[in-house]
Amino acid sequence: MNLKFTLTLSLFCFVLSKMQAQDNLESLLNIVETGKTYALYKAKSKDTDVIKDTETHYLKLVPAKYRTVFDTIELAPALNGNLDTSNYFIQTEVLVLKEPGAEWKTAKVSPLCRKEDGVPHLALCLLKTTPDYRIIHRKFFPFKNITDTTATDYVIPAELIIVERKQLEQKGRIYYVTADKRNNLGPGEKIIEIPVGSWRKWAEITCPFGVFENPSMEEIQKALKKQEYKVKITGQFDEQTKRQLIMFQKDNMLDDHGSVTPETLNRLGVKREKLIQIDFLN
Repeated sequence: MNLKFTLTLSLFCFVLSKMQAQDNLESLLNIVETGKTYALYKAKSKDTDVIKDTETHYLKLVPAKYRTVFDTIELAPALNGNLDTSNYFIQTEVLVLKEPGAEWKTAKVSPLCRKEDGVPHLALCLLKTTPDYRIIHRKFFPFKNITDTTATDYVIPAELIIVERKQLEQKGRIYYVTADKRNNLGPGEKIIEIPVGSWRKWAEITCPFGVFENPSMEEIQKALKKQEYKVKITGQFDEQTKRQLIMFQKDNMLDDHGSVTPETLNRLGVKREKLIQIDFLN
């Protein structure tokens, strides 16, 4: 085979593979909203809108970058100490110590949210980060002569504080990298593998039961039995279970009257897992 043709073909395949991977990522970036979770699924035979990755690619999650600055804040100006300085007003001000941003996080999704789609290869969430604030109180003096320190031998120094703040330099990012660059990681960066295969475009995950997954009735019955209430493990919310649950609630001074409330579950020691669990450690 002609060497020039071989090199051209190899370059074409590389560019095509990169374009396919980028198309898949674009399908996420075009629909993403902060706080929502999106999943990448293997394509099924019936799917028509499919993106094929002919090479293994890697998603790099890059955290936001902040720059540290130090600001000098004047809480009170220099004052003429020979005058009455007790007459002033307080002005409250909110300082932003860390600007809000958003970070890409991996997530674990309950089967209740996936329905017929099965287990996603990957679930991601663009999670809004919590800003940090500080409230300060400035002194405002209504009479100018109090702040005129040119004609006095007694000056009360200005009251100053130095505040450390984090300014957002670069938002959190996500992009594809090839195998040769997957180990080039900076602080807080994470690599996720997207293997060769046919993929659906990214899709938002929705959960039918709100934020938390209610435990099964079998789990509730086992918790009642563990606390020595006479209940049979049937997996159903039957009359005998309801009677024992009401008895448990009365014993624990709960006014839930047989309803499976969060407080009842807490007292039983039954955990309510979130349907979408964000990995905050990455």
